[in-house]
Amino acid sequence: MAKSHTVRHSLPKRKKGLSMKKKFSSIAIATAMILLLSITFTGTSQAAVAKVGDTCKRLGTTEKVGLITYRCTQISGQRKWAEPWFTALKKSASLNRALPADIKAKGVLTFATDPTDPPFQFFSDSNELVGAEIDLANAVGKVLGVKVEFVESGFSAIVPGVESGRYDASVSAFASTSARQKIVDFVTYFNSSRAFLFRKGTLPTVKTETDLCGLKVAVPAGTTMSTAIVDLSTNCTKAGKAAIAYAIYPDQATTVLAVRSGRADLTILSAHVSSWWQQNSGSELDIVLRPDQGADINGMVVRKGGLVNVMQKAVQQLMNDGTFKTIFAKWNIEKLMREKAEINLSTR
Repeated sequence: MAKSHTVRHSLPKRKKGLSMKKKFSSIAIATAMILLLSITFTGTSQAAVAKVGDTCKRLGTTEKVGLITYRCTQISGQRKWAEPWFTALKKSASLNRALPADIKAKGVLTFATDPTDPPFQFFSDSNELVGAEIDLANAVGKVLGVKVEFVESGFSAIVPGVESGRYDASVSAFASTSARQKIVDFVTYFNSSRAFLFRKGTLPTVKTETDLCGLKVAVPAGTTMSTAIVDLSTNCTKAGKAAIAYAIYPDQATTVLAVRSGRADLTILSAHVSSWWQQNSGSELDIVLRPDQGADINGMVVRKGGLVNVMQKAVQQLMNDGTFKTIFAKWNIEKLMREKAEINLSTR
């Protein structure tokens, strides 16, 4: 099992040796600021939204406008208003009472996460754990009236860790599958499909899975693609073509790095993740979207034993009051949202 450590949500630090490129992180935070500038949040004025990303005077100061609190933090060496947070969210007494006894006793929900999956969870340029599902988990904690702690873990170690009780839940853009549901539960709330990600100009003819035969393909460990790639390679040999030379990497950051460095010809990731890497690669990467392939229903992994019902109701409450949409709009992925939070829904 991969090593993991607790990362407090107030100011989590980057794990030593994390392989995500600084170049991507710098561009990512700039992109996030641009996205924030373009979004009109519920309960805020246009003037308030326009201040996101502007300079501020003193680090640590906050300013609340409507549902959102703006914080003065340091980004790329400058003081700027950033990281709006939904301080007006209220604890639901009924949902708090429905929590399992052990969670109520400790007052903490522990989420495992693999922070190499932008825009859902990743480290910002200021070493803070950020992303759509990080925001969502924190909002769930507010509704349930408990603190939230994040534990950084390798993707392939998360489901076993939740099953064993080491973690209460996980936010890591997990696809809900029948195989995973045998050992953990899911609260589903967004859709995904696949895409090919490769160096620009290197693979102009790659359009379908049959074009992968004979290529070097990198995939992250523990993902649905790490098993699907085996079947794709078998299909190549059955058709009389060369097998796929696939390699499994620890996480998405190292997988993308393998493509960028030329060790792999391409990788197959979720379309939204591939798009993020492509947009933040400085024109180095290109993608081919495959909306007809690998369509999944994704969401939060939850340990079995009664917690999933409470978590589903908390996410549904956030959908009902508009917080969920605000979070996904902040990260420019509102097109992926599902209309309802559901338990153990899957496509395969």
